Amino acid sequence: MKVISDGDVRATLRAGAAVRVSRDALVDAYRGTLKAPPRTGIDVGSTELVFTAGGNASGTAGFRCYGLWPGHADQLVAVWDNKGNLRGVVIGTALGALRTGGLGGAAVDVLAKPDASVCAVIGSGTQSWAQLWAACAVRTFSEVRVSSPTPENRAKFAARARDELGLNAVDLADSVAAVRDADVVLVATKSAKPVLPATAFAPGCHVNTIGPKLRGASELPPELASVAAIVATDSPAQAAAYGNPFFTGRKLAHLGGIIAGDLPGRISEGQITLYCATGLAGAEVLLADHVISELALAG
Repeated sequence: MKVISDGDVRATLRAGAAVRVSRDALVDAYRGTLKAPPRTGIDVGSTELVFTAGGNASGTAGFRCYGLWPGHADQLVAVWDNKGNLRGVVIGTALGALRTGGLGGAAVDVLAKPDASVCAVIGSGTQSWAQLWAACAVRTFSEVRVSSPTPENRAKFAARARDELGLNAVDLADSVAAVRDADVVLVATKSAKPVLPATAFAPGCHVNTIGPKLRGASELPPELASVAAIVATDSPAQAAAYGNPFFTGRKLAHLGGIIAGDLPGRISEGQITLYCATGLAGAEVLLADHVISELALAG
């Protein structure tokens, strides 16, 4: 049984693999071969512990647990094999962010234009990085524009994108300018108010929204969802289980169904498409299982 740290996850997990595992998880969830009920929270007095769990037809099963303490808090992912042996546990926060990135990368892969070359990133935190990291595995960007409120943060993010991902990345104070004519827009903020007007998005762009998405508290305007040809999510069941209404009343397409070819995807270059991340339970278990296997192969 392995105990895996954030450093192990970052050193082992490749963006292409994260997208591939996430894509398979999405299709399995859509078809019902990945059992992944919505997350549940348990009040333990000092905080709330949140659990997600999942297992697939191969017998891999496990859970993730994290607490709602303020500030940094470790997460735990435990994975069992089909005989009930505990394969390993992953401790830290890297796996959760890269799991969300992998799911977002799968959305870009199936919904963005095949020749998408300009990417805008709104936000400069951990989730923004994970989204860009994964998107670069499925599209080749000639230009990346980064915008967030803090000059130092967006400049540091753009420098990291240049150094680690080899991208032509620039930072911009004006978020509307950043998304102008962009083919892919990755929005990952903590804002409960729209950070961009619906008119900022060019025809043909694909948008990932990772931050708040509830009615009256969303990082994107509901008008964007109204004009989008497709509004997809990784888990319609999780979106329905939020308790508060989603920021759009439109029916959410299952991203796994689009990947599987059972639901319609992009059919024209001019369509705007929107992916709303909710957090597919079980995806982190499968990603942890992949990391454990890779570490075992490496010896």
